[in-house]
Formats: sequence, structure tokens, C-alpha cells
Amino acid sequence: MLFGAGASLDYGAPSTCALTDLLRDAVLSDRWMRESGAADAYVRISCTLADYYRGGAGAVNFEQIYHCAHELIYARPPSAGAVDTFRPALSPFVTANVDLDERALVSLIGFIADTIFETMTSACARPASSLAPLARFIADIRADFVTRIYTTNYDDFILQSSPDLFTGFPEAEVAAEVKRFDGRGFWAGARRDCVFHLHGGVHLGFHNGDPGSRIGDLFWYDDRAEAKRHASYMGSGLRRLDGSQVQRSAIVTGLDKLSRLQSAPMSYYYASFARDALAADVIYVVGYGLSDVHLNCWLHEARSGANRPPIILIDFWRDGCAETSAYNVSDHKLIEMWHELRMPLGYEPGGDDHSHVGWTLDRRGTCAVWDGGLARFLEDLSRHAPVLKRLGVRP
Repeated sequence: MLFGAGASLDYGAPSTCALTDLLRDAVLSDRWMRESGAADAYVRISCTLADYYRGGAGAVNFEQIYHCAHELIYARPPSAGAVDTFRPALSPFVTANVDLDERALVSLIGFIADTIFETMTSACARPASSLAPLARFIADIRADFVTRIYTTNYDDFILQSSPDLFTGFPEAEVAAEVKRFDGRGFWAGARRDCVFHLHGGVHLGFHNGDPGSRIGDLFWYDDRAEAKRHASYMGSGLRRLDGSQVQRSAIVTGLDKLSRLQSAPMSYYYASFARDALAADVIYVVGYGLSDVHLNCWLHEARSGANRPPIILIDFWRDGCAETSAYNVSDHKLIEMWHELRMPLGYEPGGDDHSHVGWTLDRRGTCAVWDGGLARFLEDLSRHAPVLKRLGVRP
């Protein structure tokens, strides 16, 4: 099961648009952001992107701004004493077109990450709607399958609904004890029901006082407030092969997420996602916008070949999936469904059988789409079982 941002909206997590607005206001109102030049950098990057993209300011989101701020750090000549390993390869060919201070850019991306972490932590403390329907859905799947849940979200709503899911970290011997990641223990749990946060989350933070860890290792904190205290990191980044670095963070954002998945625990989560996708009996994609190419590539592999598992996509289309696919051939999500997820668009409506109302079903029995949003799907799970039967997942 792959969960995306759309699966958390009903519980109070902000949308990409809302989070972009929140971050803009936070950056511009923060005294240090203004004094350090980071607020100016934010405005200049945002305005430049708005002029560049055809959709103007409305087409710019926080991940694009974060990415540009991060990459502009390395779009300038390295220091005179830098060794070749840390001399960005594109530097002699590319020069930054804007005069933005490196320290301001570093401050900006750190502030963005910290603000996202704080926003999601607050949302998790007060879910906007009951998690009981989500818990029932997950329990229903777990009754018949080893259930491997991967989420791109930073929140812990899934874990709140099903607290016994394996997170990849060992159980703490003492309540609220910080947990260090154990790679061998992670793979030993390969058949356990789990939830893994592919892009980090509100329980991860740094802990440089642990004698058995390296500087920059991430740890798990059961207490979200404690994790927030340790979410920032001011040391050196992760080295990239082109001579630049990736700034460390407890969350993964921006447009180059794969570079940020090269350290534990995210590197393990990503490797496990690839294996589980290829071994799955059925794949659920829930509220995921299909924008992360590093995840889509493994969904593509899983859905290629003769023995492709059926896929069930739970999402929301204002005009319905079938109608949108018929009249909006440029819809990004539908394009990815066709090419990467191998979901043929020649769907048929659910039909006269009431159990299929709300669904769009593939005539060949390889996939199904619920287009009414997660909340409506969870209202009545009795409509779910006939679809599983139609796809050959359950007798």
C-alpha cells in the first residue's frame, strides 16, 4: 500500500497549496529570515519561478522553491582550498544569475524544513476527523494479507490508527527511549505488517550523543515533541557524486528526493518498497499524486510482465475518473496511470450492481479506481469486497 498526501487531508494535514502559503507567510514574517537575507531569497526565487512557469504564481509550490534554493548553493565557484571531491562538476559551466548569499540559502531551506516539521507535528496532535474508519480498513486488509504500508507523508495518522505496525525501528526497552535504527533487525521483519515513512516524518530526529552512531544519523522518538526538538541539523551534508552535497533533514522534500534517500532509515525503506512492490498480490495506491518518479518506476516494474498484480487506486476527481479520462487527456495523474502503472483507461462504470457504485473498473480485471476520496471510501467497506472479488484478489 502506498499512501500520499491526499490520504491525510481529511485528518488536518495541509494540502500542497495550503502548505506553500503557510511557508511563505512564515518566512516573510520571521525576523531572522528577514535579517539574514533568506526572506529576500525566497521572494526572488518564487517570483522568478512564477515568471518562468506558464501558470504564474499559482503554479509554484514550496517543493520547487526549496529545490531551487538548495541547488543555488552549489551554482557558484567553490572555495579556493576545496579538494576535487567537493568541487561541483557544473561550476565551470554554470554561474548563478542572482546574487544570493550562500548562508541565506542554507538558512532558508533549514527554516522551510523546520516549519514543515512543526506544522505536521501540530496536525498529528489533533486529527481533524476520526481515525477509526482508517483503522478498520487496515485491519480488514491485515486479516488476509501481510500488509506493507509505505507513505510519502510526514504525519503519523496511519500509525495512530494502527499502533502495532512495525516502523523499522526496534521496540524500546524503556518507555520513550530514543531508538537507533538496526539494519539487520529491519530485514528480519520483512514479513511483518508495517508502515514506513519513505520521505521521513514527525518521529525522526538527530541524536549526536549516541556513542554507536555516526554524525548525522537519524533516530526514532516515540514522543513527537521530542523529535521536533532534534529535527534540525547544522552539520555537513551528504556527499553527491557531482561534488555537491544534500543538506540533511528529518524530512525529505524538494525535487531531488532520491539523493536524500541514500542514508538510513530511508535507504532501507526505499529498497524494501522495491522488493515489496514486485512481490505484491495486490497494490493499493491511496491519495498519491503520482509525481515521484523514483516511486513510480517500481510501480511500473511491478505492473509489467505477465503476472502483474491488480492495482486499486483510491483518490478524488471532481468530475470523476472516467469522465476526466475521456475529456482531459493532459491530466498528469491519468498520464502516469496509463504509462507507469499500466492502468488501461478503457474503464467501465461500476454498473447496475449497487456494490460497484462509485468504482470504475477495468474490463480485463487488472485494476480499479475509486474516485470519491478516501473518506467516502472508508464510510462503507462493504463496497470494497466485491471489487476485490472482481479483480480475483479474494474468492
